[in-house]
Amino acid sequence: MLLNACEHLTLGNHAKRNRMKAAVLEYVQQPLTIKDVPTPTIGDQDVLIRVHACGVCHTDLHIADGLLSSFATNPFPLIPGHEVAGTVEAVGARVDHLKPGDRVGAYWWFGCGRCRCCLSGQEQACITSQSDLRAAGLTLDGGYAEYMKVPAAYAMRLPAELDFVVAAPFFCAGLTMYAALKNSGLRAGQRAVVVGIGGLGHLAIQIARAFGAEVVAVTSTDEKCELAKQLGAHHVVSATDGSVGKQLLDLGGGDVVLSTTLDFQTIREVMRGLSPLGTLVLTGMTPGRLPLDPRTFILGQQRVIGINFGSRQDLHEVLQFAFRHNIHPMVETYPLEEINTVHQRLKKNEVRFRAVVTPQSE
Repeated sequence: MLLNACEHLTLGNHAKRNRMKAAVLEYVQQPLTIKDVPTPTIGDQDVLIRVHACGVCHTDLHIADGLLSSFATNPFPLIPGHEVAGTVEAVGARVDHLKPGDRVGAYWWFGCGRCRCCLSGQEQACITSQSDLRAAGLTLDGGYAEYMKVPAAYAMRLPAELDFVVAAPFFCAGLTMYAALKNSGLRAGQRAVVVGIGGLGHLAIQIARAFGAEVVAVTSTDEKCELAKQLGAHHVVSATDGSVGKQLLDLGGGDVVLSTTLDFQTIREVMRGLSPLGTLVLTGMTPGRLPLDPRTFILGQQRVIGINFGSRQDLHEVLQFAFRHNIHPMVETYPLEEINTVHQRLKKNEVRFRAVVTPQSE
């Protein structure tokens, strides 16, 4: 006998209550408000995640500043947060591959599943999403809360050895860096140049080293030079004197140059250090136009690609990859109640690499 979805739900003790704590963005350009709100109600094919850790991403700041106005979207009030790790608290009637207590994280970009990009496994480039954006923490409620719901197909299992706080940044930052290096075609023995040693770049160094590459870190901050070497960089190049391109060429040039910086002038300069057959990968949303000389790119058979993040398959791979190669983000942790402090620190570049909030009080 079939029961209705509510009767099929398996609930933990905490999900039995119908209210939860969340940080809510009521309007753009306003502080978030810690509120008591209804716990999400899940459908037949959803899961309810008890959020143990949620990373804070620069995209969260862009959402708060009004980024979605360019999509003609007004999702407010909204619970932001898309780097989520936790445990399954409840499952819907038609979910049979997950159960309460399973350790999972949320893949937060919900493609249409029908366009050619989705069907080819490149759901992060979903054509439909360009006009109908469905993303947890961006247009749908996300992980700045005690609980979050996602379609069960988007709840990704975590390796048992990955701590929730360590795992959370891989759901955007780590995924983006892994997908960038994977799609660049980086091979063992090649030279990978990581530009910008911040929340993204410090993970890219570790991932590129694990790929077997010779890693060059480019930074304009003296204090990060030694840290870059500790993270696995073989060489560190200074971006302060405008000679980055020459310094890279002196090292032999970059087979892959991965730029995480928002500094347009640095991007222009590192392009000069790209090797023949090299690939420039852009991941920072920097406004402006790159001065591409077709002659240089044609003669050198070079290319430029852009990466926003990766697919669910990429996410599965990077979680396993991080465990096998002992790759860890450097994080600062905060209780959810301090989310506005975190946003302010992030705006001022005071966060040391990645910030993670922990909504559960116990």
